[in-house]
Amino acid sequence: MKSSPLSSIWSAIVLFALALAWTSHSWAADNDRFARIVLFTATDASPPENYEARLASLALRTEAFFASGFDQWKRSVERSEIFARDANGKIEVTLVKGDLLQPKGRAALPEVRKKSVNGATTQRGLRPNGPPVIWWIFYDYPEVKGFQGGARGTGGIAINAYPKGDDLIDINTDLAEGVLNDMAIKGTIHEFGHALGLPHIGPRPALDLGNSLMGPINKSFWQKAQTDDARVYLNEASAAALWKHPVFRNEQSPNPKMPGDIKVENFDVTESPDHEKVIIRGILKTADTAHSVIVLDSERGQYGDYWCRSYLAPIDASTGKFEVTVSEPYAKGALFLSFGFDNGISTSDGKTIFQQSSSVSVNYEIKNGARSFEKTE
Repeated sequence: MKSSPLSSIWSAIVLFALALAWTSHSWAADNDRFARIVLFTATDASPPENYEARLASLALRTEAFFASGFDQWKRSVERSEIFARDANGKIEVTLVKGDLLQPKGRAALPEVRKKSVNGATTQRGLRPNGPPVIWWIFYDYPEVKGFQGGARGTGGIAINAYPKGDDLIDINTDLAEGVLNDMAIKGTIHEFGHALGLPHIGPRPALDLGNSLMGPINKSFWQKAQTDDARVYLNEASAAALWKHPVFRNEQSPNPKMPGDIKVENFDVTESPDHEKVIIRGILKTADTAHSVIVLDSERGQYGDYWCRSYLAPIDASTGKFEVTVSEPYAKGALFLSFGFDNGISTSDGKTIFQQSSSVSVNYEIKNGARSFEKTE
């Protein structure tokens, strides 16, 4: 692992890789659904020096992070190069200039988003109503602050401040280590995860893999876990939720639709005899094919908890049956269910993506030495 600033040798290697990364194979002309990077600045401002190479190196680190996570959980995806590149294989970074009517704080972010998307769409010749795009917008604009990320269907937008410093992003350094921690790279890619549709999902202590990408900020993780572990991982639930996402596929496919009516029959939540585990069973009834059931376990009973723990299990393709074991339950918490579909959508109610809500949830707490369960609507 590395913690020192990147050397000029590494800079040369990354620049060379950006130019030649795709010469060994035909680039994905069959699927034009890409993540696209935009830098937004004031009209009269000069962009940061070397901004294209810096943001391209961040994109390469992000691709490597997700590829490693898919590999770790044995979820083979069709393509791992998800950012738009030019004909020479160089990652495209679009510079958009404009002036904001609301130039301060988080209140400026909606305008940054609108101007960035409109400007980049025009510059790149994209169809305004074309395939969904994952936009990753960076701003270098005085007094603008804040960050956000979210998805709608299989499109999404993440907004971050331009990373501090001048270093390129080392493709091998852990996301919470050294200069990457100083540049808040873990939190930056976290927002991109939201743009892909991921909710907050915390680390599982028993796995001993460090902090999770969609979990708490580094400082909070280190304080609560009483560690200085710089590792950051993609948890298994996130890998399952993204496994079939159109951006990770080789071939163009119709715009995925929500599955519509979803029912869970024979739903049952029980404890193991030793009170150490919680078992969730049911039968999924839906017209579309789902591959996995995802369960989030929140200690505070609030959906979206940075510290919620995740579990998953396969869904029987012929019967719809599933059984999930929650191996590290809390004394008091809430369980939320979602289902990963083969078309790339993850949802619990067939109407909204799992990032936003869950219609299948169960509150629980220990009473008289055993957990009681109450399904909520």
